[in-house]
Amino acid sequence: MAASLEEMNAMQVDILKEIANIGAGHASSALSMMLEMRVEQQIPEVSLVRLEDMTDLLGGAERPVVGVGIVVSGDIAGYLLMLLDIGQAEKVVQAIRGQPAETNEYGEPFSMLDRSALQETLNIMAGSYLTALSEMTGLMGIPSTPDLALDMLGSVLSQPIAAAGESSDYVLYFRSGLFSSLSDDIGTFSGDLLLVPDKESYTTLLKSLGCE
Repeated sequence: MAASLEEMNAMQVDILKEIANIGAGHASSALSMMLEMRVEQQIPEVSLVRLEDMTDLLGGAERPVVGVGIVVSGDIAGYLLMLLDIGQAEKVVQAIRGQPAETNEYGEPFSMLDRSALQETLNIMAGSYLTALSEMTGLMGIPSTPDLALDMLGSVLSQPIAAAGESSDYVLYFRSGLFSSLSDDIGTFSGDLLLVPDKESYTTLLKSLGCE
């Protein structure tokens, strides 16, 4: 349930939407350079979501996903997570490597090269939103080295939820869509981005948006 946005005034909601637009713009520009083709953004969605509602909102604990997790420090401290479902991840691999995704030596989805491509792409997308957040709020977020996970959603979310559950009730949630009309390989793909701030950072973030 993302009702917490209703508690904000129109200006504060517009700031969050602008952060989402700038983040999607940064991501599309970076991926355009990587793929050497024009990648455009769809209008992103943004909301503040209760932590307890996050798993259901994203499709349930048994949904298979590929995710990149980043620990954030600085003015904004917490956990940043970028998620794609398996089908979306296969599109990304096809677009970047120019061939279908392969299995690894254990017969698991995605080879080492596939996983490297996914980690780089998801890291770029997550970092784009973190940069946009810093630009709009003046708050610095310093990302760690990204960590790739391929598992069920419930397992992938367990670390940020456990960490946030001790100090925060809300997640800043973005849904980003990107597309290329020049490539049948990439077509349109979308991902879910979660920023799980610690309690102090959540308060700081709200104050930067004018929420006391």
